[in-house]
Amino acid sequence: MKILVVGSRIPWPLKDGGAIATYQMLKGLSAQGADIVYFSFNTRKHHVAPAQIAEHFNFCRVIDVPLDANPTLWGALKAILQGKNYNISRFESEKANEVLKDLLRSEKFDWVQLEGLYASPFLETIREAGLPVSLRQHNAEFQIWKRLASGNSNGLKKLYFNLLASQLERYEKRMLNAVDAIIPIAPSDKIIFEKIAPGKPMYLLPVGQERVTQNAGSFNENSFFHLGSMEWMPNIEAVKWLVEKVWPGVRSKLPLAELHLAGKGLQKNDPDFMGEGIHVHGEISDAHAFIQSHGIMVVPVFAGGGIRVKILEAFNLGAPVISTDIGIQGIDAHSEEELLLANTPNEFAGAMVRLQTDAGLREKLIRNAGLLIENRYEIQTIMSGLLKFYQDMRNKI
Repeated sequence: MKILVVGSRIPWPLKDGGAIATYQMLKGLSAQGADIVYFSFNTRKHHVAPAQIAEHFNFCRVIDVPLDANPTLWGALKAILQGKNYNISRFESEKANEVLKDLLRSEKFDWVQLEGLYASPFLETIREAGLPVSLRQHNAEFQIWKRLASGNSNGLKKLYFNLLASQLERYEKRMLNAVDAIIPIAPSDKIIFEKIAPGKPMYLLPVGQERVTQNAGSFNENSFFHLGSMEWMPNIEAVKWLVEKVWPGVRSKLPLAELHLAGKGLQKNDPDFMGEGIHVHGEISDAHAFIQSHGIMVVPVFAGGGIRVKILEAFNLGAPVISTDIGIQGIDAHSEEELLLANTPNEFAGAMVRLQTDAGLREKLIRNAGLLIENRYEIQTIMSGLLKFYQDMRNKI
């Protein structure tokens, strides 16, 4: 099959879950023999140089169009006055639409996949070309903003987040019903989409991992870490909760404990994340090395959808994990088997102390998590299933 994947950014470097999910999907489909063309904005915020695209995307063809999608106060106000959702309208571009039209006139494709809701403004152009199209949704977007609104104490922010959530819910429902198939990442999102678009063909596509054999004895004593993009609001709120509500309790039981924070958009001198035993690394160049050298991963998120890809990476790389229920949603893992779950400050601090002091429990979780990756999240198995789904759908249309 020749498949056109339409995205909203170039998924490089692999420093956040969205980039990893898209890159692994493109690479996995190509490895299964599909002819992949990736059409996307090359945004100012996540700009990738042509040389890097050529080096890291040699398994597919990339067509990129520059775009400044950075949010501005004027842009947000203008969107409110026009009754548009600013999250979506930032990715509307007449220039990119014309480039896409030229591509669809000059080449024949068997299928088109929209990579996330922010690529959906191109749907009308794709439909005009008479092509079947699916929407791969990384999250139920409106649910994220509903949770952010409900958990925010700032009255003005709460009002704006509720407005975004309401607008996104209407838009997302319309888009999910307008495509030929939906590709959810998480089972919890699949349930939501089935209610929004009943009867719509779906293929559950978790984020795949290329299996890595790990040494469970590489545990770094006294060390905990959080790794995630601090340009994503659920992560910001999560780390603030961890630093303010959880970490003091951990340090009272483990005076030598260290907490290492890293991620895109994280400033090393940010006063919100300072404290005894806390080391702020900012953006790092090698996520795998960071995971393998900083002990136990903590994922204290209370908003968000889709799958926390960093948890799957930690499972694959042999790092023990502590998460909230929201953090682990969409991953077929269980507390006391592949990880520990905790949802209150006392529970989370207790889990951190317990896992740091119990070597047998750590080894059990690492072993079971590695088996889970092999049996459920191996990338080639997942992508061969997606390709067969598209072939079957194409034959029916």
